Amino acid sequence: MISEAISKGDRTKDRILDEASSLASVTGIGGVTLGQLAERLGMSKSGLFAHFRSKEALQVEILDRSARQFRAAVVDPLVDEPDKQMRLGIFFRRWLEWIENSGLGGGCPILAAAVEFDDVPGPARDTAAGHYGELFDLVRRLARAARPEADTEALAAAIEGLALSHLVRVRLLEEENARALTLRAFEALLANPPRTEKLS
Repeated sequence: MISEAISKGDRTKDRILDEASSLASVTGIGGVTLGQLAERLGMSKSGLFAHFRSKEALQVEILDRSARQFRAAVVDPLVDEPDKQMRLGIFFRRWLEWIENSGLGGGCPILAAAVEFDDVPGPARDTAAGHYGELFDLVRRLARAARPEADTEALAAAIEGLALSHLVRVRLLEEENARALTLRAFEALLANPPRTEKLS
C-alpha cells in the first residue's frame, strides 16, 4: 500500500514537472509560478506545495530534468560512435537540434536560465551554472579528442559561441537558413582550428 502511494506521488510529480518544463521552455524558468501551474494542471496550490516547497525548489527541479533530457537526446547517442571527429560533429548537430526544438514545446530552459539568472544569486542560478559547467567540460573533452593539435580551450569556446549564436538566429531572429549557416561555420572552424601558440 505504501509503495502504491509512493508510486502515485512520483507519477504526480512527473506530471507536474512535465507541465512545468513545457511551460518554462516558452516563458522561461522565472515565468513559471505555482499558481499558474496549479491552474494548468487542475490542482490546488497546496497539492503542488506537497511536492515543491518553494518556487526556487521547482526551478531547480525543472533545470535538473532538462539536463537529464539533454543528456538523453544529445550526449548518450555518442557512445556508439568510435570516430572522434565524427563524434564531435554528431554532438554539435544534436545540440543544434535541441536548441531548435528541445521537445518541450519551446526552447531549452537551461539556456533561458543563463540569461534570466546570470545576475540573480540563488539556487536557480547555481544549478544552471553547474549544468553549463558540465556541458562546457564535455565540449572541451570532445574538442580535445577530435583535434588534439588544436588549442582546445579556444576551439571549445568557438564551438560554444556558434551554438549560442544559433540560438539567437533560430529563436529570436527566426532565420530560415540558420542551420546551414551555423554548420558551414562549424565545418570551417574544424578545417582550420585555432592553434596553440609556440614560444620562440
